[in-house]
Amino acid sequence: MFRNLQSQRLTKKAVLFVIVFIFIPMILIFWFASNRASLSIKMQVGEALSELNKQNHATMDRVMDSVDQKLVTIMSSDTIQQWRDDSQSGVDRSLHKYIATENVLGNYSTNVNYSLFVLTKYPGNYDFAPSTHVSGSGVFFIESLDEKAWIRKATELDGKVLIEYIDQFGFNQDSHKTIALIRAVIDLSHGGKPISVIAATEIEKLLITEINSITLPEDARVYLTDMKGTVLVGSGAVESTFIIPENGKELLPSVWVTDSHMYVYHDSVSYANRLIYEIPLRSLLGSYNEVQGIIRIIALCYFIVLLFFLFYLGKSVLRPLARLASLSRSYEPGKEMKRYAEEDRKDEIGTSYRSFYLMTERLNQLVKEKYVMEIKQKESELNLMHSQITPHLLYNTLDSVYWYGLRGGVPEVADMVRDLSTMLRIGLSRGKEIITIREELSHVEAYLHLQEKRYNHSFRFHIHTEEGTEHCLLPKVIMQPIVENSILHGIGKMDGEGEVHIDIRLSEGFLLISVEDNGFRPLDLEKIEAILLGTADPDKGFGIRNVHKRIQLRFGEEYGLTYSAREEGGTRALIKLPMIRSEQELAVYIA
Repeated sequence: MFRNLQSQRLTKKAVLFVIVFIFIPMILIFWFASNRASLSIKMQVGEALSELNKQNHATMDRVMDSVDQKLVTIMSSDTIQQWRDDSQSGVDRSLHKYIATENVLGNYSTNVNYSLFVLTKYPGNYDFAPSTHVSGSGVFFIESLDEKAWIRKATELDGKVLIEYIDQFGFNQDSHKTIALIRAVIDLSHGGKPISVIAATEIEKLLITEINSITLPEDARVYLTDMKGTVLVGSGAVESTFIIPENGKELLPSVWVTDSHMYVYHDSVSYANRLIYEIPLRSLLGSYNEVQGIIRIIALCYFIVLLFFLFYLGKSVLRPLARLASLSRSYEPGKEMKRYAEEDRKDEIGTSYRSFYLMTERLNQLVKEKYVMEIKQKESELNLMHSQITPHLLYNTLDSVYWYGLRGGVPEVADMVRDLSTMLRIGLSRGKEIITIREELSHVEAYLHLQEKRYNHSFRFHIHTEEGTEHCLLPKVIMQPIVENSILHGIGKMDGEGEVHIDIRLSEGFLLISVEDNGFRPLDLEKIEAILLGTADPDKGFGIRNVHKRIQLRFGEEYGLTYSAREEGGTRALIKLPMIRSEQELAVYIA
């Protein structure tokens, strides 16, 4: 995937970058922020409405408590209790009791109507009393507690309050439902037997007043239902039943949210009912939706501006860069390049074009110079071939002198000529810079033989090589200057007592060459250190300084030549080189 991305053009990469790192993140951020803001508003409003719902429901419970308290007060009065026995009552007394009871009920019936249903065995004594089809409240007479279902329920509750949704209570012949609080009136003097039933109706008026006293968002509706979902009272047009839809989720305890509405509810344990607020989300999020619409417009405008900017960026930056890339691909050394107007720009694009054209001009010039240099190199090679004829003639001449000395009876002269010829051959090495230990030792031995004859065999030399070192590679002629130093400054005039020891060994991946002498002259280490560092007189110590610098230039600062004094007298020179056995290993080091 990343390999394919790297191979795409810069324009495609820019477009992909904008889509992946600008457009998509902004859309995700906007979507996430919008949802979070909407959720936050819903939760805040839900908490506030939940608290309002609890307080509103508590107020309604207090209204019901007040009505129920009046029921208890009325049913405990002597006027109501006197209806426990009507067997001896005449019409006059019955009328007197009726009027007294009507007055008691009427005194309490202000916002709520109170009615008493008296159980009697003599309904004929009360023909003067109107029925519930004529009056909406007052005293009514019944022959059985089973006459109406809600009367029977009240008597079965053993004095507890019953909340009932009664249909067609009163003289209204149309469907007129009312909320009623009903209690069975117990005979307080004879064992608690039900003697009548008292009911408070039209309570919905008080409840609607409480509902209307609160301010809810626009188009919100309120329902007071029983636990089965039957609507007792509500605001506006009210259905007969209402149940909170299941296709939603719980936002908070007692707060339910669907795609279109928020439902806030609270249950009353005392009266087994539920107060529900149904609130459209559009009314909750109205101002937020307006702000969100403004944000969408701003985001759209931003995207349009960004597109124009990208178009400008592509035209003024990406297209010139693509053209420059095309120019660089089409360039051929020595070829003149086509000029474009971007070269005259004052920004980085213009700088890049000018630099590219300048680079091509320099490359073209280098191509021409390289062509001239190749011609000169060919001429140098021809001159070198001519120059190689001279050492070849010298070798042949020395070889002739060597055989002449042998035939003339002067073998020592012949040996010296042979050693000199060996030194010259290895020193020149046919132009090679790197030779083997074996070749280097042949060179040093030839030099030592010559020096032995020069100093009339006044010193001896010993050479020890560790097995496996003969084929190690090293720069040529690095041992001879060290040996020469030992002879000149150490043992050259010791009258047969001088010795030179050459030891070649391998240690921890290094090639170590030790040259020791037993010379009597004290070693001036400071002077030698100055020579090796190049701070001494350049005319002194040229040989050892040359060896030291050649090694370090080729192999690095950790290699080279060091000097130390021997405990038994004399000087020790140590050459440290990397262990190299092949041309591949040698190629690692820069010549």
